[in-house]
Amino acid sequence: MAQTIERPSLDRAAIEALSTKLQEPAWLRDKRLAAFDRFESTQMPTERSEGWRRTDLRDVRFEYTKPQPSSPHWTALDKADSDRGVIVGNLGWAWKHHESLVKEAFSRTTTGLSLAKFSSLAESAWDVGGFVYVPDGVEVSTPLFMTWDGGPYPKLVVMLGKRSKLSVVDQHVEGGSPAPGVVDLLVGDESRLTYVHVQNGPRDAVIFSHQHARVGRDAKLITLNFAMGARMSRSDVEVELIGQGAESDMLGLVFGENDQQFDFHTLQGHRAPDTRSDLLFKSALDDRSHSTYTGVISIGKDAPRSQAYQANRNLLLSEGARADTEPKLEILIDDVARCTHGATVGPVDDEQLFYLRSRGMDPDTATRLIVEGFFQEVFEKVGDARATDWLQEMIAPHVGRLGAH
Repeated sequence: MAQTIERPSLDRAAIEALSTKLQEPAWLRDKRLAAFDRFESTQMPTERSEGWRRTDLRDVRFEYTKPQPSSPHWTALDKADSDRGVIVGNLGWAWKHHESLVKEAFSRTTTGLSLAKFSSLAESAWDVGGFVYVPDGVEVSTPLFMTWDGGPYPKLVVMLGKRSKLSVVDQHVEGGSPAPGVVDLLVGDESRLTYVHVQNGPRDAVIFSHQHARVGRDAKLITLNFAMGARMSRSDVEVELIGQGAESDMLGLVFGENDQQFDFHTLQGHRAPDTRSDLLFKSALDDRSHSTYTGVISIGKDAPRSQAYQANRNLLLSEGARADTEPKLEILIDDVARCTHGATVGPVDDEQLFYLRSRGMDPDTATRLIVEGFFQEVFEKVGDARATDWLQEMIAPHVGRLGAH
């Protein structure tokens, strides 16, 4: 069956009504309406659309609901961090009390690498949302955990001032068809942000995520995108290194079962001198699951001496599993320190399996150990076990069912 496309049950008047209900300033209302206009003017993707050609859209039903409140459940913020000015709340509260910060976060419009229609919808129809701000010179003592479990169109803004530090774990378990969300990460000069995005939605869900980051001078951003839920999951992950000496480590892990589909489009955007980006995305695919990875390294004319590396590794655990990978380079300057990429697709390594079996392991145990080691490299690169140990526990039962296919 072909995909079923539903007319949206919302219109421009609904967006205006939402902004009026929330008593938003004119600039924010105009932002919403401009995003809705982009949503309406952008064609619905098909299997012939750029970035969607390897996606199976049969039986996928796209429906759009009217705006509803969507906000994360937070872990409690340490009182000492709160006393130092750390803000954790919702966007509706933030623009009323910190309008200049929110306006800065909304100052740049991005449409996504493949999710332009859906991210525009989320930008126009979000209600409540989430907001995190860390002032200059503040290091938040413990990771901040949040979970979204209801309501469409989640929107999160995370802002770090200068010389600050924060780890955020952002878990999505909401359903919907689709459930598009938008994340904006702004990392101030000399700051360090670790952002972990966890997609573990119900198996009948279609979940889309558009993440966009701007990294300042001598700052560092570490991102981990971890996906194992939903029927279909697509993410656009964009990092723009806008300050000299900015760094980015982009990490990804996918574990697929049954007939799940996962699709990641990434951008390593070098926009200033002496910037560095390192990307490692891995997927382990069982049954008839399918992953697609498209990665772009973009080095602009104002980014001399940039260093960029991109690697996509795919482990096929059954004959029906499939992985597609497509690296792309866009280099507009001759003075590049390094720009390389690599990709692999294949089954469990026979030599590794033989080595473990020669030491007394049965095939199933050996396979599980290899998959655990395959994931462990990425977890270690995050550099904050407090933010990742629970992910290893969450995936353990799934890995435990693996056999030597």
